[in-house]
Amino acid sequence: MKKLILSLGCLCLLALGSSLAMADDSTPAAGPSPRLGVEGGIDLSNFNGQNVNDVFGSRLGLVGGAFLDVPVGAVLNLQPEILYAQKGGKYNGNAYQLNYVEVPILLDIAFIGPLGLLVGPAFDLNTTNNSGIQNVNNTDIGLVLGGQLNLDRFLVSCRYEVGLSNISSNNAVQNGTFTALVGLSFI
Repeated sequence: MKKLILSLGCLCLLALGSSLAMADDSTPAAGPSPRLGVEGGIDLSNFNGQNVNDVFGSRLGLVGGAFLDVPVGAVLNLQPEILYAQKGGKYNGNAYQLNYVEVPILLDIAFIGPLGLLVGPAFDLNTTNNSGIQNVNNTDIGLVLGGQLNLDRFLVSCRYEVGLSNISSNNAVQNGTFTALVGLSFI
């Protein structure tokens, strides 16, 4: 399953990258051109679910990776990303560290001027379990909702990802992550 998710993410980036290479923006009427770049920031993650109560806390982590932003309409862009994200939470003061390689496939819907709405699925592959949680699932699927400010070569986004899969086969607990990112496009 790990190889399938990673292969799917790479395939999406390759397919969209080839459309970037074939894009011709030499005419002024061509409209916005695709962007390829890097992004990084912080996330604040915690656990959600029936078994979560007041003794659970949040974990502050780093997130970073690459993005491709491809216009597919007048107000719609497809934005696949590949990110490394530190997630988890705290329980009775003990940190639970679950790190993931994420492949969000987002739609950036222009809302007002440079402000856009981000929505789409995220496919996560667990790479690190320094938590003591037993039977951690290798994959997670999430739903992302947020906003993004597109300023020429720069982007600033804030989003929330709710995990749709349990982090462990032992209990009904999911990831919940607030993320703030700043990005710079090279193309």
